[in-house]
Amino acid sequence: MTGDNRARNAADELARAATCLREARALQEAGLPYGATARAYYVVFDAARALLFSIGLEASSHRGVVSLLGERFVRPGRLSSRLGRLVSRMQRDREDADYATSAVFTAEDAAQAIADAESFLAAARGALPATGSSSESQ
Repeated sequence: MTGDNRARNAADELARAATCLREARALQEAGLPYGATARAYYVVFDAARALLFSIGLEASSHRGVVSLLGERFVRPGRLSSRLGRLVSRMQRDREDADYATSAVFTAEDAAQAIADAESFLAAARGALPATGSSSESQ
């Protein structure tokens, strides 16, 4: 992956994260907390992929993204351990929202997931090189 490809791929993922954030907000406004929670996770997932692309890495699975993010951004201190744990928690919440028939997600849960996604997206933008941080606004 060339430097130009890295920056372009990272910018594309950030734009996708911004779209997912709009979708999560729309689902929340429509009173659909399960969908809002799931879409909030994809904000985080796409922002994490942007970070990985920025250093020339691409994971082949959701768990791979979490693992590489921890290895390359959390452990070295480029992202806080709180944000690393947030990614893992939001991944589990997304799986529960989509598949666990006994899971319950409230409007408050969705609001928290969206707030967490916004925090992660801001941190990801801050951790990217200046050339990879330009993307569509929220």
